[in-house]
Amino acid sequence: MKKSNIYTVAGHSFAVAVPEEFPRHLCPGNYAPFLDNEEDGVEDGEKDLLFCLDVAPVGDLADVRHGSVKELLNEEAPYFWIFEDGGGDGRFSFGFSRSKSGPDCILCTSADFSRATVYVPESCCAELAGFAMDNSLMLLYTFRSAPYGTLLLHASVVGYADGGYMFLGRSGTGKSTHSRLWLKNFADAYLLNDDNPVVRAEDGRVNVYGSPWSGKTPCYKNAVLPLRAAVRLSQAPHNRIERLSPVSSYASLLPSCSCMRWDSAAMSDLHAALEKIISSVPCWHLECLPDDDAAMVCRDAITCDVRS
Repeated sequence: MKKSNIYTVAGHSFAVAVPEEFPRHLCPGNYAPFLDNEEDGVEDGEKDLLFCLDVAPVGDLADVRHGSVKELLNEEAPYFWIFEDGGGDGRFSFGFSRSKSGPDCILCTSADFSRATVYVPESCCAELAGFAMDNSLMLLYTFRSAPYGTLLLHASVVGYADGGYMFLGRSGTGKSTHSRLWLKNFADAYLLNDDNPVVRAEDGRVNVYGSPWSGKTPCYKNAVLPLRAAVRLSQAPHNRIERLSPVSSYASLLPSCSCMRWDSAAMSDLHAALEKIISSVPCWHLECLPDDDAAMVCRDAITCDVRS
């Protein structure tokens, strides 16, 4: 028997089914704010769902048919494995791991990603269940939500003055540090998400949402704000900010977007969403030090632009 929960993130609902005997504490708590069960015992089809994920403990991952390794991605954990399924229909299977020795769990999907099963070894289910669910749900959400003008970005977002301000950059650039500087210096500032916010172009406007995925910072807010500005950070011996042109704005946002870059339809959806975002949201480049003045320079420039 399975028990299902429905979660809604940025207006998109998805279902997660786990074995009835699955210990409650193994379900990651970061999803609790997004729980959207209308009633107990929700069945597939009762709600318009983006996708359904089934969590399945298995004796040995070697028994899971997943094809040959096509590619191993990411320079650090979690590592992302792509397998060619070999079934002749062009679909892939995926794996996630904490080392390069092999996948710790395997995700098998339908051709359109609307249904999927993640297999977790029974011997270490308590250790891996949350890891498997998190990575599987992020991948499925990224792929299935893209046609709706929805993007999952690697960024940190603060709420301030009734708007969301998003900070992007390469790993180690100081996105989280810059957000903390806003929280330190501006009394009304608060953290919306520190690693994977959702940006959605909808009804002629662009909003930024909290998500269940916030990296090392436990910040799982089920909240939405109008996105006022996006700022790409780079380290420098000074604090200087400039507004970017549309072309530079596009180039600034693209590297931070999660996407199935090998899939032409997914990339087309990503490009369409980015075009809507940069047509409505000013983008900036901040060369900065990790100090209070950097937050002041940034805030003064981008909020002045919003007010004008």
